[in-house]
Amino acid sequence: MKLSKVFLITTLLFSTHLWSQETHYWFHNFGAVSSLKGGIEVGGIRNVAAAYYNPGALAFIDGEFFEGQADVVSIDVLNIKNAGGDEINLDYFSGDVAPSLIAYLKRSKKRPDMTYAFGAMTRYNTNLSFNIEHENVGNYLSPDSREDIFQGQLRYDNRIRESWVFGAFAYKVTERIGLGLGMYFFIRTQDYLDSYVASAFPEDEVGNPLNQFSDLTSNNEEQKFNARTMGFIFRPAIDIDLDELKLGLTMSTPSISLGLLNNYAYKSQVSVLPDEDILVSSTDSHDKYSGVYKTPFSVSFGAEYDFGKLVVGFSTEWFAKIETYEMIKKNDNSIDLDYPTGPTEDYAIPVMAHKSVTNVGLSIRYEIKEWISYIGSFRTDMNFFDEEALDRAEDFVPNITYWDLYHITSGIKMSNKKLDLTVGLDYANGSSEADPQFVSMTSASQANFLRGDIQNNTSTQYHNFSFTLGINLNIEKAANSK
Repeated sequence: MKLSKVFLITTLLFSTHLWSQETHYWFHNFGAVSSLKGGIEVGGIRNVAAAYYNPGALAFIDGEFFEGQADVVSIDVLNIKNAGGDEINLDYFSGDVAPSLIAYLKRSKKRPDMTYAFGAMTRYNTNLSFNIEHENVGNYLSPDSREDIFQGQLRYDNRIRESWVFGAFAYKVTERIGLGLGMYFFIRTQDYLDSYVASAFPEDEVGNPLNQFSDLTSNNEEQKFNARTMGFIFRPAIDIDLDELKLGLTMSTPSISLGLLNNYAYKSQVSVLPDEDILVSSTDSHDKYSGVYKTPFSVSFGAEYDFGKLVVGFSTEWFAKIETYEMIKKNDNSIDLDYPTGPTEDYAIPVMAHKSVTNVGLSIRYEIKEWISYIGSFRTDMNFFDEEALDRAEDFVPNITYWDLYHITSGIKMSNKKLDLTVGLDYANGSSEADPQFVSMTSASQANFLRGDIQNNTSTQYHNFSFTLGINLNIEKAANSK
């Protein structure tokens, strides 16, 4: 079996998923060396990951290469003070293991001015899952002045998986200029749940069966969103090689969303109040609507200068604004005949909006010895959720994260003629103050369906540690050495 066929099978098997935050563009990077450089690779990249960062740079890579890279362990630590109400905090810890890039590159023998690459990578992923619980004794059943027991729970789950299969090629226009184009097919799935459940009953009736409480207030609210979408993205690019100085420019088109069926959204509220009618606010639910997922137009510029033992790189990327859009299509008559129209006007429609953001980064590579180099970087990772366009308390928004991130990477690259091995760590930190609580359980009242008044007094600290291991194999040199 030819190497390309073996690689294609391996690509499909390992097109799995990493963790990330819900609303960040620069959380993960792709490729062994590129991850240590924090993705500061638009100008000067000379490895297989150029298929993503700057397809034009493929024109300057001679030979046949295979690259595999993984965040061997990715650990999230999240602490939000007052997340569920005053002095009700969220402490969250999680970890995962998964590969992030497998790619193959080859220069055409018939057309030495043409280079191509193909592979798979995890472009974006999040996996947040936590419960916030609170129990307290107080006066919740008005107008009764007895002591009551309040029990509340907020549950949040958001699992997003986005994997890309890509192909890229480059044409060497002159000895100094390379033009390239990357074509990327993505599949994105999201499974979202936001649930709030609360009840209050007389303290002296603890132990009674549910239907034997003399007074009972309860509230059950739930939002669900499950989506399966797919689409295409294109990235034209140019790379300029001026020996010590290398420049690059890459553009990313907005995604062409194809949309898959079996998308589903549901929002409901069921409340029981003493001596009053049951309040039921429920929306229709179906599972045959087309999904919509949008990515922004972006432009990235990078430069790299070689001082000898020290190489310094810089990159910046601007992402355009995405206006508010609905993540499920209305009145789509092309779908299953059993569901010939889209959601009705009162259907719970998940919505999203992106603000325009700009990220910047700086990288260094220092040659300690001929076979070993130190690589490090710093980059920003701005949150793109547009809080001015959408109100999380009123709109059905399938995410919660709101903090900006700052990344520091550090690691080493060890090389011989046939193989590069990289090992390193990416640390991300985010913090925020005076943001709204997710829910307020400490001031809950029967009149407000066992919810309290939301306060803007949270304090957030987020930390992520991603351990990177990668290999880059020069297949031609390996074959020639036999």
